[in-house]
Amino acid sequence: MSVIGTIRDAITGLIASVEARTTTPTGNALNVQIGPGDPISNMPVVIDAAHHHLHEGETHQYTYTPTAIANGNNLDHRFVVPTLTATTRTPHITIELDSTGESWLYLYETPTTSANGTLQTVYNKNRNSATTPGSTVYLAPTVTAVGTFLSAWIVGSGAKSGGSGRESIEWDLKSNTTYLIRVTAKNANNICLRFIWYEDLGT
Repeated sequence: MSVIGTIRDAITGLIASVEARTTTPTGNALNVQIGPGDPISNMPVVIDAAHHHLHEGETHQYTYTPTAIANGNNLDHRFVVPTLTATTRTPHITIELDSTGESWLYLYETPTTSANGTLQTVYNKNRNSATTPGSTVYLAPTVTAVGTFLSAWIVGSGAKSGGSGRESIEWDLKSNTTYLIRVTAKNANNICLRFIWYEDLGT
């Protein structure tokens, strides 16, 4: 195709994406459509990245169901990342903890364990998708060394009884690496824990 033909096709495509707006006060404004439009306002419709990953079947969730925990006890999970392409495919994770009393939540990298724990069920948050995650979750490993400390949260402390906590910015975990997610109860209470992550498939 000639350069002129390429330019002509580009202009044709641009014209096709520009439509007259007859509902504006002047009646002759132009709207450059960058995606599907709202049927009433004709404004472009966009969603955030997290919502997009869910639609693409890339978002997964593990839930530790509400359970009583004794004062001073630990609840440990191993989160195992296989060999995945760094940043694009490695899991981007957020951790959420609900606690009826004070609990401390820790994230460690490369812990040492003498037993792996019990493999847990993880669900794709798009229930129409058959995609399964590469990363796996294990409950109650035998921990001999916690590894490198990365972060911590305190949930359910202060004047109120109970509360929720989550990391607002996701962690992009390292390929071929194991993590320890530990909850330590500072008094007898009930807890619920969620790991939510996506592994980008490039779609």
